[in-house]
Amino acid sequence: MADFTYRGVVGGGEPEQREFAVASGAAASIAIGDIVEIANGYAAVSADGGMAAGNLLTGLAISTSTDTAAADGVVNVLYSTSGLIVEGLATTAGNLVTAVLFDKVSLDVAAGVQKVDENAAGAMLIYELDSDSATTGICRVVLPFTLAS
Repeated sequence: MADFTYRGVVGGGEPEQREFAVASGAAASIAIGDIVEIANGYAAVSADGGMAAGNLLTGLAISTSTDTAAADGVVNVLYSTSGLIVEGLATTAGNLVTAVLFDKVSLDVAAGVQKVDENAAGAMLIYELDSDSATTGICRVVLPFTLAS
């Protein structure tokens, strides 16, 4: 199962898709549904505490990367300059109450699984909760699109 699923674009419209390079070092280091950050033309999986700075182009991997331990690869990434809406799980479902709506949050990564860290400030924005989110942990967040300075 993918960590995150595409749900839309802020303000409507269509997202953009682009192939980015992935640095060598691991086999298939990016999976479909991973939130990625782009820096210096390379895509990488957002790490634990990621999205804190909010100064990188971010998007959602829609292919598995082709990198290996010895060779660079590529990955297809979906992004939007107005913000990409994705759905994923929060670290602690019970913390998803209406008070966290429109809070800026970061990522929690444990055992390679990315989740919304609803307790840590960051650059993602909690956009939507369902009436059952405090039980299921499912929430929607907006991935920012900001070019590195």
